[in-house]
Amino acid sequence: MIHINIELNISRNINTDVLVIGGGTSGVFSAISSAMAGAKTVLVEKNSMLGGTVTVANVNFPGLFFAWGKQIINGPCWEAIERVIKLGGATMPDITFKPEKHWYEQIRINRFIYTAVLCEMCQEVGVNTLLNAMITKIEETATGIICYITEKSGITAIYAKKVVDATGDANVIQAGGYPIIKSKTQQPATPQNHISGYNMENVSLSEINSFFKKADFPVYITAEKLISYLRINKIDVHIPCENADTSSGKTKVEFNSLSLLLKIYKFYRQIRGLENIYIDFIAEETGIRETNRIVGENIITAEDYITGITYKDSICYAFYPIDLHVMSGIEKKYHKENIVAKIPYSALIPKNSKHILCAGRCISSDTYANSAIRVQSVCMATGQVAGCAAALSAQKDLFVKDIPYEELCETLKSINAIIPPVVK
Repeated sequence: MIHINIELNISRNINTDVLVIGGGTSGVFSAISSAMAGAKTVLVEKNSMLGGTVTVANVNFPGLFFAWGKQIINGPCWEAIERVIKLGGATMPDITFKPEKHWYEQIRINRFIYTAVLCEMCQEVGVNTLLNAMITKIEETATGIICYITEKSGITAIYAKKVVDATGDANVIQAGGYPIIKSKTQQPATPQNHISGYNMENVSLSEINSFFKKADFPVYITAEKLISYLRINKIDVHIPCENADTSSGKTKVEFNSLSLLLKIYKFYRQIRGLENIYIDFIAEETGIRETNRIVGENIITAEDYITGITYKDSICYAFYPIDLHVMSGIEKKYHKENIVAKIPYSALIPKNSKHILCAGRCISSDTYANSAIRVQSVCMATGQVAGCAAALSAQKDLFVKDIPYEELCETLKSINAIIPPVVK
């Protein structure tokens, strides 16, 4: 094997209190919260728009912000939703929780209005945002982190007192040499799309069943599913997902996604009534549910999550049911009445980390708990926590695990976040 050492040619340098890598579901609110807490903040995002899975993957229905009829998640993330509603980009659903219909409380939002609102909020609080930029490497020092960022114009060195990894894949944490864990089988991915150009009354369902016998689809695609997709105007397939935290793994997911959609599309077009079917929308990215998880100072277990255990450092709520997607369906488990899960601050801290925090789906948890805390409202809430914690530790010149819990709570309250009751 040939090893090539390349000396980085630095085009510019930036100094900041807090650096957030990833401007997606959690990271954008980490950055906004950090800036609101008084820290000089830089936000780096690999895509051309903020919002992550909500925008580029079109999973534009975040939830759940309420539990048993009571709001449990507030702060800048909820303000963003309210702004979108005010601008006509969303409608509030009825908040009457029924476990078997929990998705009714998700809030479908307009992608354009949402990402524009996020840009507006970042500008209002002074977040220095860099789009189309990715982390190249990091160096940890006694007083902070040097992150080397690849921009279109070259390599930028950003010195930050504290860093929030909101990449969704724990890229920063891996680059820093901290351990990560990955489920043996990762949850499948889903490409968001929309199909049109047909009328179900004119579709020959018998031909679908007849032609299906000669088709060569994966075992998890059935004739019944092909008919159900037509009824919802969406090819709602699962794509096997492995190592989507890597470029090669992500490429495989995207190619497999497009290949399967095209195969189904070709199949449909030979059926009477579907000759003019077409896919009129597909999201820019296939929605990834799961890649890596950090090994944190505390690990959220499925049992702790579903029973609503209260930690000494509980810092935000979560309420989505355990929702483990597998190729054949979904494994679900719901909270008992009036039980709400909590997230401990220590689950956001990579074990032995001094300057790096994690936000979003990669926080420390087991496989089943992760299937619940990966959802967007929880990612937003943990993003706000990580942003405030990073700002506080930068301002006080403390390691991220050493900031006073009471002061973190007060900082979160100052941005209107909701904190679970403190356990003495």
